[in-house]
Amino acid sequence: MKITIFIVAFSAFVFSVQGEEPKVEDFSSGQIPQAWKGMKGAWAISDGAMSGKELAADNHGAVFMIPDPHTDSSFSCRFQVNGAKGFGLSYNHEKGHLFRVRINAAGVQLSLDKDKKDPTSKPISFGKVDVEIEPGEWYDLTCTVKGDTVTVECAGEELSGTHEKLKMGKTGYRFTVAGESVLVDDIAYASAD
Repeated sequence: MKITIFIVAFSAFVFSVQGEEPKVEDFSSGQIPQAWKGMKGAWAISDGAMSGKELAADNHGAVFMIPDPHTDSSFSCRFQVNGAKGFGLSYNHEKGHLFRVRINAAGVQLSLDKDKKDPTSKPISFGKVDVEIEPGEWYDLTCTVKGDTVTVECAGEELSGTHEKLKMGKTGYRFTVAGESVLVDDIAYASAD
């Protein structure tokens, strides 16, 4: 419990320095906020955190959306992988995918998504770090977007990337899960617009 309180307090400090009070969710109410939406997969409160897992019937990875229109922002959470092949945090613009953080047992990747409406478009890798993500262990994830730059910290490692498209308006935050479950807790986010 002390670790959780420290992380939320630290997140609140980071966000308040940037100007906007963060929205914080620790699931202590036992409920998922009403405006948030599971789009694919199964999402529920389990062990004081939000759990998500892929459903075979969806024929698609699990997807969960936290709506929060913004351009620049800071986001943080803790996560625990419990059987999932992969976990991700992605950002969309109004007309499609923008960029994503992919996490699996071998490490963390940050990339700009391809434009599905442009047949010549290809994803752009901003980098990958090899870090072991152990099942059942909690890890911190932060993502900050400012102008044309995104910076991600996960499991003690940092990745960043710069691209003109990152200046686009974003619709919110999305979690993705491939396979069995992931727990997510202590979510905090704030617009820096």
